Amino acid sequence: MEVIKVKDTDIQSALDTVKRQYGSDAMILEIRKKRKYVFGPSYYELLIGIEQNLPKAGADLDNLEALEKAIRRLDAAVSALAVKEDELDALSKQTGFSKELLIKARAVPNEDWKHALRQYLSGKLEFVRLENIKFKSFPKVFVLLGPTGVGKTTTAAKLAGYLLLTKSAPSGFVTIDTFRAGAVEQIKLFGKAMNLPVEVVRRPHQMEKVLAKLPDAHYVFVDTIGRNPREIGKLTEIKMYLDELEECVPVLCLNAGLKKEEMQKAFEYFNKVFHVEYFILTKVDEAESISSAVEFMAENRLKTLAFANGQNVPDDLLFPDTENVLDMVGLSL
Repeated sequence: MEVIKVKDTDIQSALDTVKRQYGSDAMILEIRKKRKYVFGPSYYELLIGIEQNLPKAGADLDNLEALEKAIRRLDAAVSALAVKEDELDALSKQTGFSKELLIKARAVPNEDWKHALRQYLSGKLEFVRLENIKFKSFPKVFVLLGPTGVGKTTTAAKLAGYLLLTKSAPSGFVTIDTFRAGAVEQIKLFGKAMNLPVEVVRRPHQMEKVLAKLPDAHYVFVDTIGRNPREIGKLTEIKMYLDELEECVPVLCLNAGLKKEEMQKAFEYFNKVFHVEYFILTKVDEAESISSAVEFMAENRLKTLAFANGQNVPDDLLFPDTENVLDMVGLSL
């Protein structure tokens, strides 16, 4: 079989070229969306398989029935892959999900697109309660990571309040954020309001003994310095503190208002240093839509612990499941 590449900026135009030049001999092996340069315009590349011992269409293709069969087969392939640009654009705008995800989900713009999206996302989204995460050591230590301003301190307080009120499980706070103005005072206020201890750590070696100062805590929440994720050196500084702990679980916190691409970049930077597995989506109440965030969660197979949706501690904290989230993005049954 001879493999031929057909390129075009428009998928329908590329398919028309295949029909015109190769007819019933053409077999679509793969459809790829590519860019010549990182920030250049995108185009489609179709890999077409042609049996070498068969003539191309246009040479001897005079059988009308064979031509119609070839056209029907190509149209079915397009429909199955959901790659019609105008329909994809409309559905992407309607749902808030990228065209790439719609193609992966085979969400063809017809009566079944919602079911296709639900099925695809349901297979990738995962939600866990932090109290169900297994630890070898005690207390259970969670480290909240994220860029500046995502609400790590408030989220830590909400989680501690939830555990105290619903599980009667006391927590302790450890902050290594001694650089941001008012950071220590803020977490101390939360600790005082809930009668929970707060420890301030200024050097990595102090982390080794800090847990001994929290003998009654079932959980410990470490509030870290907000960092630009591109500054790998700064993230490594935070890692030095965590390396002093016997066991801890890093949790990435990101603002629901970010674009999926921004979330992805932040995740990749933090993941290089901390090997992130768990996630909290913050400021859900401020986002017009969380479709991009849900797509990010699904594509990276992150285990989501909670959604933070306001400033009230501890009330503004959601523990959604898959059905809740599908409903939030307009995919309810």
